[in-house]
Amino acid sequence: MVGILFLASTSAYLIYQEQETLSHLGHPGENPRETDIYSRWLELESQNPISWERTIQWVKSIGYRPVTGTPNEPGQYSANSPELTIFARPFRFPDKDYPAQLLRLTFHDQRLSGVEAVSGHAEIPEWRLEPKVLAVWSMSGKTAHQQVRISDLPPYVPRAVIAMEDKRFYQHGAFDLVGIARATWVDLRYGRLRQGASTISQQLARSIFLDVQRTWRRKILEAALATYLEFRYTKPQLLEMYLNQVYWGQEGSESLLGIESASDSLFGKPARALTVAESAILAGMLQSPNRYSPRAAPAVARDRRKIVLGLMRAQNAITESQYRAALKEDVRLTPVKKSNEASYFLAALHDELSERYELPVMLNQGWRIFTTLDPLLQHEAAKTLVPLPHEGEGGRRPGEGPQAALIALDPATGGVLAWVGGTNFQTNPFDHAVNAKRQPGSAFKPFVVITALESRKVTTATLLEDKPLSLKGSQGTWTPQNYDRKYRGHASVWDSLVLSLNVPIVRLAEQIGVIPIMDAARRAGIESPLRNDLSLALGTSEVSLLELTGAYSTLASGGGRRSQYHLESVIGENNQILESHTTSIVPAFAPEVVYLVTEMLEAVLDAGTAKVSRSMGFMAPAAGKTGTSENFQDAWFLGYTTNLVCGVWVGYDLPKSLGHSAAGIALPLWTAFMKKAVVLDPPQAFEPPAGLTWKTIDPESGLLARSGCPHRRKAAFLTGTEPTAECPLHPGGLMGFFKRWRSKT
Repeated sequence: MVGILFLASTSAYLIYQEQETLSHLGHPGENPRETDIYSRWLELESQNPISWERTIQWVKSIGYRPVTGTPNEPGQYSANSPELTIFARPFRFPDKDYPAQLLRLTFHDQRLSGVEAVSGHAEIPEWRLEPKVLAVWSMSGKTAHQQVRISDLPPYVPRAVIAMEDKRFYQHGAFDLVGIARATWVDLRYGRLRQGASTISQQLARSIFLDVQRTWRRKILEAALATYLEFRYTKPQLLEMYLNQVYWGQEGSESLLGIESASDSLFGKPARALTVAESAILAGMLQSPNRYSPRAAPAVARDRRKIVLGLMRAQNAITESQYRAALKEDVRLTPVKKSNEASYFLAALHDELSERYELPVMLNQGWRIFTTLDPLLQHEAAKTLVPLPHEGEGGRRPGEGPQAALIALDPATGGVLAWVGGTNFQTNPFDHAVNAKRQPGSAFKPFVVITALESRKVTTATLLEDKPLSLKGSQGTWTPQNYDRKYRGHASVWDSLVLSLNVPIVRLAEQIGVIPIMDAARRAGIESPLRNDLSLALGTSEVSLLELTGAYSTLASGGGRRSQYHLESVIGENNQILESHTTSIVPAFAPEVVYLVTEMLEAVLDAGTAKVSRSMGFMAPAAGKTGTSENFQDAWFLGYTTNLVCGVWVGYDLPKSLGHSAAGIALPLWTAFMKKAVVLDPPQAFEPPAGLTWKTIDPESGLLARSGCPHRRKAAFLTGTEPTAECPLHPGGLMGFFKRWRSKT
C-alpha cells in the first residue's frame, strides 16, 4: 500500500509541477486514450429483410467509398442492383469481433434476401456493418482544458466552490467525519451507496487514482489516498488541482474540464476576470453541470446562484454589498460553438454517464460506448426541425422563437432511434424532449378509449351524448367544448376519437371512471403525476415527449410495454463490459384491444384531424393522434407504423400561443420525418390478432346494418361484444333496399 501511495503521489506531483492536466490520468503513467461514442450497428440478415435504400445510405454514412468492379480493400462497396458488394471493415463489437470480409448482398423487391461471403461463395446467416462514430470524448484535443493558478484568481472564485462543495475545507483533514457519519447512515438504511460526503480532497484522489466502481472498498481506499494528498500538499495546492480538473459540463461535443475552460466557454473571459455572480453560477453547476447550466436552464441556474451566494455570505466569503450586487447582476453568456446533429442526445448521455462513472477514468482509458441512435434517422430528424424560425432570425432574441422536439423509438425494443431536443442547441441547449413537461391535449385521448374498450361495456360503435356539458369541481364549474364549438347530439366512440370531439370523450371518461384511465396510462408507460379529475381525459396532465412517445410505443408493439433506453452497452478498459441493456416486455394491454385503438388512429390519418398528412404525400400504413393544449400553447403529434414510433412537440419556452393547432404545425413536421423514414424502413400493414369479430353496422345507430341503412361501416369488435340487434332507424328487406337506392339516385 505504501508503494502504491508513493507512486500515485509522485506521479501527481510531477504532472502538477509541469502544469499538465491531472485528469489525463486514469492510472498513473498511462497515456490517455479517447472514448468513442457509437450509434447502433447494422444487422445484415436474410431473415430481417432491410431495404436496399437503408443499406446504401448506411455504407455512405460510415464512410465507405464506391468503386467500379469488385472492392479490393475494406471500406469499399460496389452497387449493381439487385446486388451490393461490400468489403466490410473489421470491427470489435461488444459481444464479439468481426474480421474484414468481402460480402455479396442480394435483394428481392428492394429487400435483403441473401448474404454471401464472396470467398468460397458460402451463404452466411448474418453479418454486421460497423456503427457510426457519433462523437469522440477525450481529456485533450476535442476537450476544452486550460490551466490556471489559484494565486491569479480573485479570492471569491475558489470560495464559491468551497461554499458549495466543501464548506469546512480549511478546517477538516482529508475527510469530514460528520458528513461521512450522515452519509453512512443513509447508505445503511437503503442497503447501497446512495449518498456521498466526499471532501474536495477525496474527489481529487478519486479522479486521479481510482477506478470507476463505486464500492465500499473504493471509498476506504479513497479516504486513504485523500489523507496522503493532504499530507503531501498544502490546501491551496489541492484546491488548485481540483479547480483545474473538475468537470464543468458539455458544450456540444466538448467536455469542459477545469474552471478556466468553463469560464471561457460560458462567459468568454479568463477565470481571473470572473465576477462574484459568475463564480456562484459555476459553483452551482458542479453537482450536475449540464442540468444546472445557465444555457440549458437559466431559471434553475439563477436559483442555484442565489443559494451559493447565500452560503458565501454566511461564510463571510463576500460582503453584504457584494451579495446584493451579485443578485442583481445581469450575467451574459457567450454563443456556443456549432453543434452536431446529436448534440442534445450526447449532452444527456454525458450527464447520465458522469453520474455513474468517474469522468477522468471514463475519458482516459479508451472506452467504447454503444448507443441505440440510428444515424440515418437522426440525420433526418435534425433536418426536419430546421424550417422552424430560430432565435436570432428576424430580430428574435434567445427564447423568443418557437421550439420543437422529436423522438423516434423502435417499438420492438424500446430503443431510441432519433432524439432532437430543440431547434438549435447553440442558442437553446435545454432539452425539450426530456426535460420539458407540457399538456398533451387530445393526444391523451387514446388512453381513455382503450380503458373503455377493456371494460367490454363499450365498443367503437357505442353512442355517446354530444350536448353541452357543465361539471362542478373543486375549482368551480367546468364546461368542456368541442374544438369547432358544435354539438352533434350523439357521436360514436369511433367518431369521438377520429374527429377528436372533447365533450363525448369527457362523457366516456365520466362513465368509466378516472382511476381506471390513470391505471391504463401508467401501464402504457406514463409516469408523471396525473390529475384525478375528468379534465385528465382532455390531456391536462403534463408529460414529456419521450414519456408520451413511449406510451404510444406500447400501442405500436401490440400491447407489450418496453422501457425506453438509449444506451446499448458500455465497454471499458481491456474490453470489459461495464453494462449492457437487456430488453424486457411487460404485458400492458390485450393485443385485440390495442388493434381496435390502432384502427381508429389509422382513421385519424385517413379521414380525421390528421388527414392533411395524406395530402402531403405520406401514404404508408400508420396510426396517430393530434394534440393541442389550451390556447394553442402546445402542439403535438404522436404516430406509429409497425416498425417505428415518432412523437413531435412544438411550443414556446414561455407561455405563448402558437397560433396553430397541432394539425397545422406539429403534424407537418412529423409527416416530413416519416416520409423519409418509411423509405429507409418500409412498414407492413397492421394485422388483426385473434379475438375479434367483424360486423357491418350502421354508424348512426351503432347496430347491425339493414338494407335500408344509407351509411355502413365494417367494424371490428372484441368477440362477445358485437351487436346482435338490427338498426331501428331504417327499414330492412326489399323496401329498405329500394329506399336506399332511391336516396342515392
